[in-house]
Amino acid sequence: MLRFFYKIKKERQRMKSIVKRRKIWLLLFLFVGLGLWAAHGQKTEAAIVSTNHQKYTYAEYRKDLKQLKKKYPDRCQVNVIGRSADDRNLYEVVLGNTQAKKHLVVIANLHAREYMTTQLCMRQLEYYLKKYNKKISGAKVADVLDKVAIHYVPSANPDGTAISQFGFGAIRDKSLRAALRKMPGSALRWKANARGVDLNRNWAVAFRKGGVRGYAGFHGSKAASEPEVKALVKMVNRIEKNGQIAGVVSYHSTGSILYGRCASNAETKVEQVTDRMYRTAQSLTGYRLMPTESLSSAAGCSREYFLYKRDIPCITLEVGRGTCPLSIREFPSIWRKNKNVVIREAMLFD
Repeated sequence: MLRFFYKIKKERQRMKSIVKRRKIWLLLFLFVGLGLWAAHGQKTEAAIVSTNHQKYTYAEYRKDLKQLKKKYPDRCQVNVIGRSADDRNLYEVVLGNTQAKKHLVVIANLHAREYMTTQLCMRQLEYYLKKYNKKISGAKVADVLDKVAIHYVPSANPDGTAISQFGFGAIRDKSLRAALRKMPGSALRWKANARGVDLNRNWAVAFRKGGVRGYAGFHGSKAASEPEVKALVKMVNRIEKNGQIAGVVSYHSTGSILYGRCASNAETKVEQVTDRMYRTAQSLTGYRLMPTESLSSAAGCSREYFLYKRDIPCITLEVGRGTCPLSIREFPSIWRKNKNVVIREAMLFD
């Protein structure tokens, strides 16, 4: 009988021990789970630029710029370099040392329907600001940006983007809106600005009049006739007064291709540096290099303007594969390939 009660006592002790261990494991699980949840909450809270939806609007863009400036006041500057035809701000975001001897310029969204490039550049900005005191590809971001300032213009065509996203009704000026309704081309597929001018055909290089006002292809009445192009040229002039523009990166879509060669076969310094920039971008993105265009066929294009009128190395990346406006489903692949492109280009010059 005593042996029986002894067994019961031992069994009770064993069960208490099991229950105690289970409580400890449960508490540990809850503690770890809460920690992971809190960490996830902090990460979500810290993300400013959203990449989970397609229509990255002008209002959202402005809000994100304000938040980035507030969060990283000592790491970036936000400047208004001009106004669009429909009176929207044209923003320049400067990362790093504004007194640096060398500068890299990044221009996106010259073509309205290619507005995912704005989202990409804003995501790059936030990524580099977060990584400011850390290393990317073996180099501390702050050290690179101390020697080479990066000047972003994430949205060079905010009016056209508003048209592509919301239709002609998004244009606030009545006379512009009335004129747009008479122009050829659908709002969704719009490439031009609010005056029906293709901003990538309005630059002062081999300029000639061509096309008709509408969704794409019209060069303008004269070179740099558009306020958006004027603002970009003025910005470039200002930067060059205080230092050297070592290179320009131009973001377009679509095709997952690269323009990185000069029309001339001469081994000039501009051509050599452009080739280095192309090889760097190609190694990261895997994009296919496009054949060299003749200067006449590229009349009024921004890349040729920088190469041949300003002697500034310049490459163009066409992101994505689908029809523009690109689906947000393409963004993860675009981001994976392009997140380090701009900082790696800056590393060529530090």
